[in-house]
Amino acid sequence: MKNMNGVKERVERKTVASIVTPLSEGGIGKIVVSGPDALSLVNKVFKGKKTTDLCKAESGKLHYGYIYEEGQRIDEVILNTLGKQDSFTGEDVVEINCHGGIRVVMRAYECLEALGAEGVTWDTLLLQSLENGKLDFVQKEAVQEIVGARTKLGVKVLLDQYAGALSRALQTGLDIIEGMRRSCHSVARSKETSLRIGFKGEDYAAATALTDGIERLLATAFFGMALTTPQTLVILGKPNVGKSTIMNAILEEDRVLVHHEPGTTRDYVSECISVSGVPFEIVDTAGVRDTRDVIESMSIEMTFEQLCRARKVLVVFDNSRPFDREDEGILKALDLWMTQGNADDLQPGARVAIPVVNKCDLPVRLDKTKIESTLQQPVCNISALNRAGFDDVNRRLVQEFDVGYNPGRPVVFTSRQRHLLQDACLLVKRETDCLAGNDKSERTLRMTEELKVILMKCLKGKSL
Repeated sequence: MKNMNGVKERVERKTVASIVTPLSEGGIGKIVVSGPDALSLVNKVFKGKKTTDLCKAESGKLHYGYIYEEGQRIDEVILNTLGKQDSFTGEDVVEINCHGGIRVVMRAYECLEALGAEGVTWDTLLLQSLENGKLDFVQKEAVQEIVGARTKLGVKVLLDQYAGALSRALQTGLDIIEGMRRSCHSVARSKETSLRIGFKGEDYAAATALTDGIERLLATAFFGMALTTPQTLVILGKPNVGKSTIMNAILEEDRVLVHHEPGTTRDYVSECISVSGVPFEIVDTAGVRDTRDVIESMSIEMTFEQLCRARKVLVVFDNSRPFDREDEGILKALDLWMTQGNADDLQPGARVAIPVVNKCDLPVRLDKTKIESTLQQPVCNISALNRAGFDDVNRRLVQEFDVGYNPGRPVVFTSRQRHLLQDACLLVKRETDCLAGNDKSERTLRMTEELKVILMKCLKGKSL
């Protein structure tokens, strides 16, 4: 860090402590102490069965013993000591594994605070890792998302990004930019060059390669962000078409009350599910129909509120009943929902309505022509009662995602990354078109400098 006079100053390194497991009843509670005094601080309260001095302990070794406070035994623990060269944070670290439980963990934590450790959150430990060069900003984001990952596929993809898959792709882009900058400087220094220097063929090729690379990364954003932010999946239809039965069939449990009386579902019910590794928040809603019942009208209003935040909709029709005015009204509402879109939609068609015809085990009375022509896709024929036909529904829910993910692939997984890469893509496309002809080298240099700033923000969280 530099002061106003440009002189490099020593940044004070603090010793911090953080409870990194949830405060609740459990088998193990973990406290991480990180910083220059981590070993000596814990050494003051730890008495090992074999270890007498943690400051002399070998990095990566476990130590069994007890935590004491003023001569009173607090808990039986196992410690892991890590030197800064081996630790996650880039500082000396002691991981204290004590018995789970709010009071036990808090007593040990308060003991460490009393000795001078600064209590911090998990994010502060990640910040230490970032500042000490153990992680870049993309890897930091990956670690943060891994904690909340809902599916095995999500963990798999995020672990690859934590290992540097996306970071390496961004660094490749920065290398291309640096090559373009060197080329431009080289041409500008040439004695034969006038002020109007054309965009060299190799530079144009490099810019094209950069654009292609960024576009390939952006194409992964819809998939990556679906893994980190579960999409809302709303079940929509008129009363008694089997919405709640469909919900129970998908969950494979009787989660929602089912009854033949119309209007049984008055409030929406939501649960998290995984379809081929992609997480969804599935929402069962009240049946949509014309009614004078005040409570039911309020329920229908909530249904449309849920529809507004949905990414996908299972719109349900009854195979045993003719298409009617209420079905028509639902199709009109869906048409409005799909055309309005959302400012945060990741790509055209991100809002999808999947037509589902339920009760296909009963005699056919429904004309599907209107449904398929309006929604421009074939219906999924199911029997929720018999739990049949859901393979087609599941396939349709994830058909735009790369659920056959290849290990090690770079994937964009946050809106921050996506927005920055979109800015970079627009910039390089615009400037490349301008520079394809004869133009000044200064413009090329400005473009590469701006691109460098954007990609550095994406990779490092800052421009320099």
